Amino acid sequence: MNTVPFAKSALKEALLAALDGEIAAALNAARQAQETASHEGNKPENQYDTLALEAAYLAHGQSERIRELQETRILIGQWPVPDFSEDDTIASGALIQLLDTQNNSAQQNQRWLWIAPVGGRQLVTEGRTIAVLSTQAPLAQTLMRLSIGDEVVMGKERWEIGGVW
Repeated sequence: MNTVPFAKSALKEALLAALDGEIAAALNAARQAQETASHEGNKPENQYDTLALEAAYLAHGQSERIRELQETRILIGQWPVPDFSEDDTIASGALIQLLDTQNNSAQQNQRWLWIAPVGGRQLVTEGRTIAVLSTQAPLAQTLMRLSIGDEVVMGKERWEIGGVW
C-alpha cells in the first residue's frame, strides 16, 4: 500500500486557514466600503453623484461574499475527509499524485491534486503545491472513477495517476 505523503488532516486545516484569510479580507473590504458609503464627505451633491450609493452596493456585495465564505468554512469544517487505498477509484476527498508520462528523466515531474467540496485554491504543504479542485470542476469530473495507473490528458500533456490517498 502507498505511504501517505502527508496527512490529509493537515490539508484540511490549511484549507480552513485559507478560508479564514479570505473571510478576514472580505470583512475588511466590507468595513471600508461601509465607511465610504456613510462618510459625511461622500454625501451626494446632485443626482449624478453616486459615490456613496456605489460604496453601499459594494458593502452589500462583500456581505454576501462573507456569508458564502462562512457557509463554505462550516461545510469544510464538518467534512469527514475519507481515506483511500491503492485499489480505490478517485472520488471526493482523494489526494492524487499525477506523474508526467512524457518526461523520461530521473526526476519525473509531478502534480498534486486534492478533490474537495470547494476548490479554486492552492495549498503548500511540506514543500509541495497542491491544487484544490471542486468536485464540480471539469478536471475533477474527469478524474473521478479513475485509479492508479490510468492516464489523464490535460491539453497536450499526458499524466499517469501515480497515487491516490
